[in-house]
Parts: sequence; C-alpha cells; structure tokens
Amino acid sequence: STNPPPTSSAREEVFTSPTLRRLPLHYDPNRGTANTPSMPHRVLLVRHGESEGNVNSDIYSTKPDPNLNITKKGWIQARAAGRGIRDGCTPVFKGIPIGKETVHFVISPYVRTMETFHGILDSLVPLSDFNHIKNLDSRRAAWYASCRRLGISWHEDPRIREQDYGNYQDPEAMKTYKRERFKYGPFYYRMPDGESASDVYDRVSTFLDSLWRSFEAKKADNYVIVTHGASIRVLLTRYYRWNVDDFNSLSNPTNGEIICLCHDGRGRLMLRG
Repeated sequence: STNPPPTSSAREEVFTSPTLRRLPLHYDPNRGTANTPSMPHRVLLVRHGESEGNVNSDIYSTKPDPNLNITKKGWIQARAAGRGIRDGCTPVFKGIPIGKETVHFVISPYVRTMETFHGILDSLVPLSDFNHIKNLDSRRAAWYASCRRLGISWHEDPRIREQDYGNYQDPEAMKTYKRERFKYGPFYYRMPDGESASDVYDRVSTFLDSLWRSFEAKKADNYVIVTHGASIRVLLTRYYRWNVDDFNSLSNPTNGEIICLCHDGRGRLMLRG
C-alpha cells in the first residue's frame, strides 16, 4: 500500500554522506550556462527507507524486488527525510519553505520508493489533517489535492529504478556473485540475468538528459529524486563525470539519506552533502 501508517514518535535522524563529499568534482567551465533560467534552486537525492530486503536478503527468493515494502523503521526514515527537506538537514541547506517554494518529485516506481515518497509527503503535508474523511480513497484524494495547491507535484520514472539483479534470487548463489563482483570490479560486473552498474549508467544518462527538459516543462523551485543507492551513485558519477575508480570507491547512501545539489547560479549543480 502507498498509504502511510501512523506517524511514529521515535527519534529520527537524517544523515549526510562523507564519502560523497570528499570526492573531487570535474567541471567543464562552459557547461550548463544556457540552462540557468530553468534550473531549480536545488536538486535533492533521497534513498528509500529501510526495506524488507535490507533486513532479510532471503526475501528476494520469494518476493519480486519491485514489490518489496519498507519496514516500520523505513517509514520513520522516510518521515525524517521529509522533515529534513522541510526544515533543512545541513548547515548549507536551510530547508524548503513549503507553501512558498514549489517542489517536484521524481520517483522510482518500485514499492519501497513510492512508500518513501508518501512518508516524505506526510511530513510536508500531514495526512492526519484529513482523518475526518472516513473513506480512504477520498481521504487520499483530498490529501493529494492539498499538496498540489501548495505547489507539490510528482511523477514516476522507471529509469531510476534499482539495479536489476535478476528475477527471483537464490541466496547462496548471490553470495557467490557478490564475492565475484568484489574481485571483478563493481562497475562492470553483471549479475546473471541482471544488470551491471555500467548498464544502469546508460539508462541514468538518458534520465539526466530528459531531466533538464523536465526543468523547463515542469518548473519548480526544488526537485526531489526518490530512488535507490546504486542509482544515486551512478547519477552522481555521470553528472560530475567521475571516473570508474571514483565510482568503485563510493558506498551507498544510508536509507533515507538526503544528498543536496545546489544551483550555483550558472546552470550547474554543486554537491553540498
């Protein structure tokens, strides 16, 4: 279900990635200037909250990867990310004043990313404000309508889905493949019946090309991309033109982590953590 459960009162954290912050940026000084008028103030990359697969890898053998839900902890992380987006999660990023700045979400269509999006949305515009509406479909429709009135919009894009590791996965075979991947190199190693990171690089490249067109067609002060760990690493590698060794040195962001790319006023996005 994409309908969030009740908000937890547990202490929740948003983290930034020291691994991503310390890598060099390779810019073409003339790149991107023409994009300046249509660029958002910032682009935020968010990894989904903790999923069933993050806590039990055996589930991939019985449940399709796109259908995995986030856990109770994952919902907490999603709402924490929403508060980070609303209030600011780093000294550089001061937060989005909801109701004053517009926000457009681009979401991987996997269940765990859609649920994370709904958890974020619940922190921006609380679903509980609509509890007086008894019919669940009508309640959700009223919630969505309120979000749109506040300048929040969204669409799905399957090109930012998770790296494909094959269909139903045999747990013992996956252990062997992961050992092989470590020796072979993470960027080029392809799981049987799945994708390599270089395959993900190709589809993320087409996503980035169209993202700039989206900045013009779906103008918003802020873009939030809700996706997966491998997709975030590939997206950053592609945009900043890092090399394969740089990619291989990266770790996935933590579940619910926010990475902020700020517009520098010249058509380029600067990595702010």
